[in-house]
Amino acid sequence: MSADPFLTVTDLTAGYGAAQVLHGIGLSVAEGEVCAVLGPNGAGKTTLLRALSATIPVRGSVVLAGTEVAGRAPEKLARMGVAHVPEGRGTFAPLTVEENLRLGAYSRRDRSGIEADLRRVFDYFPILREKLREPAGRLSGGQQQMLALGRALMSRPRLLLLDEPSLGLAPLVTRELFRIVGTINEEERTTVIVVEQNAHLALRAAHRAYVLESGRIVLSGTAAEITANDRVAQSYLGYRV
Repeated sequence: MSADPFLTVTDLTAGYGAAQVLHGIGLSVAEGEVCAVLGPNGAGKTTLLRALSATIPVRGSVVLAGTEVAGRAPEKLARMGVAHVPEGRGTFAPLTVEENLRLGAYSRRDRSGIEADLRRVFDYFPILREKLREPAGRLSGGQQQMLALGRALMSRPRLLLLDEPSLGLAPLVTRELFRIVGTINEEERTTVIVVEQNAHLALRAAHRAYVLESGRIVLSGTAAEITANDRVAQSYLGYRV
């Protein structure tokens, strides 16, 4: 894993209309890291991922792989390798599994590479091969989350933003999903930022973590340091250190 910052955010503010949600956010993630973002409901975690994927206006600096990207259009960030899997998955219910996956590669022209990446997605998620011709709306919640992640992988992301991937899923499915995310991180060297209410699971998967409260970073450190923090243990892990 590289120690050089791949993503550096400085004095980032963002919100919706007159309502400011993020207040002077600063963070840094190295290439190849898994970074967990923890915090209570309403802390601004989803807004942070939207800001990083340029789906809402921001002020401040966002430097990705040495390039300032704040203010760029979402499609330009997508072409630079940013893929966002939003809360609620965002699959297109009437379209088939295959059509959803191919939409993830809409900006690519390398036909052979696309076919190779389809096979790679099926290696990660064999159930999607079995459901290839089925409408996405007929899939279970876990299968839809796999499809959403598979569609993101079809863009060959360098930075993968995951918003509450465990939401509504059974514990066994959630653990398998995080196992696959870990494999993707290791094999593809994909940098991952994951917002997750299941702090235990997120911290076990992460190298680094930030705690967000009321739109501000209140704690940061390695996953081990955050896990050992008494405040985090009481508020998010349910025990005292």
